Amino acid sequence: MVRLVFLVMALVGCSALRANAQLIHLKKEADGFWILEDQDKIFFFQKTMNDSVPGYARNNYFHPVYDLNGQIITEDFPADHPHQRGLYWAWHQVLVDGQAICDPWDTKDFFQNISDVEFYVNENGRGILRYTSFWHTTKKPDDPFLMEKTEVIIHPRTANYRQIDFKLNLRALEHKLFLGGSNDEKGYGGFTMRMQTNEHTLFSAELEKNITPQNLSVPVGQYVHISNPELKRGVSLISSPENPGEPRWILRQTGSAQNCAWPGRHAIPWKVDEPVQLKYSVIIHKGKPKHLPMKHLLKNHK
Repeated sequence: MVRLVFLVMALVGCSALRANAQLIHLKKEADGFWILEDQDKIFFFQKTMNDSVPGYARNNYFHPVYDLNGQIITEDFPADHPHQRGLYWAWHQVLVDGQAICDPWDTKDFFQNISDVEFYVNENGRGILRYTSFWHTTKKPDDPFLMEKTEVIIHPRTANYRQIDFKLNLRALEHKLFLGGSNDEKGYGGFTMRMQTNEHTLFSAELEKNITPQNLSVPVGQYVHISNPELKRGVSLISSPENPGEPRWILRQTGSAQNCAWPGRHAIPWKVDEPVQLKYSVIIHKGKPKHLPMKHLLKNHK
């Protein structure tokens, strides 16, 4: 079900503020939704299962995502890792009572049902996309094991960047449910973005001015910048200070995704009566992160 709600801006000041601005809006398609600002595409939300490549069907992700120049920056079904998909969140380990039931990261024995989609524009001109996704295993298809309630906040673009916030509420529907990243020293899993990168892509972070991507995760603070000044584009990923644990970033120069790895290798319990709250932001900019107001962006997460 889809509910499209647009708030009426009753105040004259708000009306005047938006009079010459581009309005963020939703365009419905058979398999999902486009989010646009005026005629400019921001991203596509994949609601139904995309089975373009056999064995890797998936939904509940964002692709394509566009930069400020109208160019696509994400990848879907890449040849090197066909399970990776645009902007998404997933984990390798899903266990109930100690038994593995599926692998959402690799899209094995796993599917999602999305319902209660709602979109509106608030008084600040921000687009709000909300939906519920029930996580299922094909081994027990009628009974979801987890309920995800997600809110995506799409801010109007400024001259130099666009901010998109993600608020995830994940509640276990099965007792003795455990989720975790890859069961190896990398421990990858969680909030992830598969984006186009090359040998000219630059990496920096809150605690490191220059980063050389390596095999294992790096603890470099609440945010990382991934940019290519030559192409005049970049993406900054922010993990909210309110998130559990310390953010550890798995970064790749080419041929893989960028991941804020949590909880890591060791699967942790997700309790029926204690939803897990996770918050992230994606800042799409012109490739010069030094111009971003990071203190202000981080403050929005507190």
